Amino acid sequence: QVPSTPEVKMIGGSEVPTQHILVHNMFDKDEETGDMWPTEVKEEFEEECSKFGKILSVTVMSDKPGGQIYASFDTVDAAVQCAQNLAGRWFDKRQLRVDYMLESEMPEMPNSG
Repeated sequence: QVPSTPEVKMIGGSEVPTQHILVHNMFDKDEETGDMWPTEVKEEFEEECSKFGKILSVTVMSDKPGGQIYASFDTVDAAVQCAQNLAGRWFDKRQLRVDYMLESEMPEMPNSG
């Protein structure tokens, strides 16, 4: 009998980690107020996760339900550490889940000019 580790349940694709992650339940768009909240959510995420490695991009899916944030790191190791740190944590009555994503599954980055 294999002991169930919470990390495995809360992280999708953990057999094949990538440097791209999708975090669920980071926010509830219907409860956020003001115009600047997507920027605030992004800054909080960057502050929390930059300690694991260099973040290449963060995309807050502010117009979709599910509180999703896509993030790309410069190494798989940094993404793994971030995912393990976030997955299963409770954040404002919501439990975070993380999935590893393929580069092709990541949202198109808005052209930052």
